[in-house]
Amino acid sequence: MNEKLVASLGILSVMSLQQINAENLLNIVSGLSFFQLLILMIQGSVLIANLRLEGWRAKIPIYLFKCDKHGYQISYPQGHMMRIICPKCVQD
Repeated sequence: MNEKLVASLGILSVMSLQQINAENLLNIVSGLSFFQLLILMIQGSVLIANLRLEGWRAKIPIYLFKCDKHGYQISYPQGHMMRIICPKCVQD
């Protein structure tokens, strides 16, 4: 992912991933290269950046994926199995 695009959207300074709005997600999707779109379609997720969220000691990989219920979302691998879980599905 283009680090300048991620920085221009203000994602580098967010306190949590829930602060990223739908417009930012669409900008991220439109900024993907053909190769990244291909990975997204085949694997279901694509790495967009390694970010340090507020309160975290190290950078974590942030992935873009498409949730069947909520559309495009971003998250990081979680839990013992390091699964990427839709943050909106968790809130429901």
